[in-house]
Amino acid sequence: MFASATSAASKAPKLFLNGLELQSASAPRIDQSTTFIPIRTVAEGMGFDVTWDKAAKKAVIHNGDSLIELIVGSKSAVVNGSKVALPTPAKIVGSGAASTTMVPLRFVSENMGLEVYYDAPAKSVYLFQPAVQEPANPGTDGSGGQPGTGGTGSQPDPGQGGTEPGGGNGGGTVPSDAQALVTSIQYDGIGTTSIAYQGIATVGEPQVLTGPDRLVLDIPASAFADAFAPGFTATTAKMGEIVTDNPLVSKIRFSHYSDKPSTVRIVWDLTAAAQYTLTKSEGLVQLSVLGSTEPVPPIPTTPSGDKIFKVVIDAGHGAHDPGAIGISGKTEKAYNLAIALKVNELLKKEARIEPILTRSDDTFIALEERAAIANRLKADVFISIHANALKGSSASGTETFYNRADSKTLADIIQKHLLGATGLPDRKVQTAGFVVIKQTTMPAVLTESGFLTNAKDEAILFDEKKQNEIAQALVAGIKEYLKL
Repeated sequence: MFASATSAASKAPKLFLNGLELQSASAPRIDQSTTFIPIRTVAEGMGFDVTWDKAAKKAVIHNGDSLIELIVGSKSAVVNGSKVALPTPAKIVGSGAASTTMVPLRFVSENMGLEVYYDAPAKSVYLFQPAVQEPANPGTDGSGGQPGTGGTGSQPDPGQGGTEPGGGNGGGTVPSDAQALVTSIQYDGIGTTSIAYQGIATVGEPQVLTGPDRLVLDIPASAFADAFAPGFTATTAKMGEIVTDNPLVSKIRFSHYSDKPSTVRIVWDLTAAAQYTLTKSEGLVQLSVLGSTEPVPPIPTTPSGDKIFKVVIDAGHGAHDPGAIGISGKTEKAYNLAIALKVNELLKKEARIEPILTRSDDTFIALEERAAIANRLKADVFISIHANALKGSSASGTETFYNRADSKTLADIIQKHLLGATGLPDRKVQTAGFVVIKQTTMPAVLTESGFLTNAKDEAILFDEKKQNEIAQALVAGIKEYLKL
């Protein structure tokens, strides 16, 4: 028997989904013999996406297969286009940002395919998604797949196929309108999510949503590739998630959101409102989430005539640390130092800039000390010079990295000038957690002018004329950033 409302008030029930306790701002509660649970917590725990229409007081819960519409105070809901009765209307508990939409437990069990068990002594509500026995794919060993942990618990669409993680769109069944196949979604542990695809993808800007804060990116006319990585937690609905330890991004969810038209959706669940950058290139989309408390500053205004700007030029690697080895045996440390020395000489001619080198010869300096040098000097700008390498690949191009939001403007300007000098493919501005740009306290970037493992790139980087042009480009970028 369920506890009475009076006893429930002394100890709120705990809520578990597939054996894992769900955390919510509002715990389950019992009101006049009806158990209410927070619908967003349960739905998102199953991999559904939840949107809230504040004006209409309506919650829309959906994934690629199911659509549920709930209106607070209404005795009915709409499930996949059909009206169903509610034993008790949904209601809002709490106020403001802490408010939660609560629904009767019975509604969830009957319309979301969940089995329910109530442990009265422990005051715990247990929700389970039953294992789905699906027909094996033709041509397989007939063993079928493993039950998902976050799906709807409903039978799959005809022809959807097995449920093995990574099984893509039903064992090779690709929607007829899919022009792009998403092959992987990877998170770098710092703030950047890389979405790789094959085919033709038209990607717009993500939606910025609140209550809770999240970013939503749709890729229309797309589906998951059969060998999609990292695979799915709920394969009947083709959905999964990546949990992060980033203080701003709690997890990244992805799903085959719709088949009318076929759409892949990626959702970044945020702990606070945040800025982002979106970079698109052929076969790759990268979204970087920036710090919520680190607004991107404007380009510095024209400074007073007597300020001297300190610019630290960091030649990466050195001594026993050669860095990348080129295709002809040339070393990255030699390239880095050559550019740094040329930049230093050019900056000496600037009346308003004081250049500082972290190393002026073939010596080794620890990464932490490189950042510490700039911090002790209270430098205005930090530039770390590097060259790239990728063995066994023909990768080519120029890229610039930054870590904090206050370095984004500098990175954009440096990349623009550096591209003009190298003439190599644009590998864009990206975020990274390199020590020298993470531990510095001023705007800081790290440049990768080209790939020493690419014969063309290496020839450009070690050409004396090109080196002079690269050094001039870096100086031009620094001056533009400082408005000099």
